[in-house]
Amino acid sequence: MRRVSQLGFCSLVYPCANHTRFEHSLGVYYLASRLSRRLDDISEDELVDFRLACLIHDVGHPPFSHTFEDILFRYDGLHHTDILKIFGRCEMADILNDHGISLKVIEDIVHGNGMFGPLLSSEIDLDRMDYLRRDAYYTGVGYGLVDVEHLLHEIALKNGGVVIGKGGLHAGESLLISRFLMYPTVYAHHVPRIAGCMLSYALSEMLEEKELKPNEARMMCDWELLESMRGKKIVEDVLRRRLYKRALFVGLKDVGENVVEYRGRERRLAYEIAEEAGIEPENVLVDIPPYPEMEEKRARIEIAEGEFKQLFELSPLVRALEKAHIESWRMGVYSPKEYVDRVSKKAKDILGVSSSVQQTLW
Repeated sequence: MRRVSQLGFCSLVYPCANHTRFEHSLGVYYLASRLSRRLDDISEDELVDFRLACLIHDVGHPPFSHTFEDILFRYDGLHHTDILKIFGRCEMADILNDHGISLKVIEDIVHGNGMFGPLLSSEIDLDRMDYLRRDAYYTGVGYGLVDVEHLLHEIALKNGGVVIGKGGLHAGESLLISRFLMYPTVYAHHVPRIAGCMLSYALSEMLEEKELKPNEARMMCDWELLESMRGKKIVEDVLRRRLYKRALFVGLKDVGENVVEYRGRERRLAYEIAEEAGIEPENVLVDIPPYPEMEEKRARIEIAEGEFKQLFELSPLVRALEKAHIESWRMGVYSPKEYVDRVSKKAKDILGVSSSVQQTLW
């Protein structure tokens, strides 16, 4: 994890965003250790399992974190949280077994299951509390203002899930505000998205040509993968920051919500656009993010003893944020600078986007 970047290619925009999954995992472990002091009726073995799950919850991340996750999933069907399948036969599993710790129990917690899983993976969890503040700090943006201290004081486990005390309502809102502001400015910034798409194209080609096996790619660190990809023009262009440009960058109101159905079939759409534009297929990349959902809005708030409501039911601010979050979604079609006008026209024709629509930027 020391050699897997937390934010993929965001350092192309924010030069100090070079922190790794290792620092983040230590941060989640620290929060878990603090929270565990407030948990009642829990054995020492259960606390060890919980804290360990927080420490290694991201150990299955492939190089550059989420950048290549979808591609590798198509080949091996694994998610980075499937740590039992990824590491079940390696040294880490043997070490845990020697100490009487089950990797299956750890994986269940990482998946959000069991008594403690929701504290690590749910609508408002320790994972989010750390990465939102940490990512804001290293990028230098001023959006990491999550009231973690208040959340740690108000968070509890009830009825098999995470509950925030009524006094933590505004602290919960602070997390959603941070999440909303970080999404367009950091996590979905067009520059790291373009770089990721360019390298994803190169990796897909290598996997299809059997130049690299999915399990080999998954176990590499960032620089090992890049080194294995050197020599390909599109890879060298990324390393020299000669990136494709935005031929189309529009929201759901311009292309319609049905465009999300193209996810997983972006290459087919890119081939069609390239054919219509009369250029080689590698000169068109299509980038369709998932539908923008704000699952944190469903966090449960205890408004009275044994009575719960979801955060969005109590907060007009959260309801407004959800609408704004959907409006901030952008799909992209990218190409080399010399082909942008041609690709833009054909992409608009194929996707049914009005020719009068201009690039919608943040």
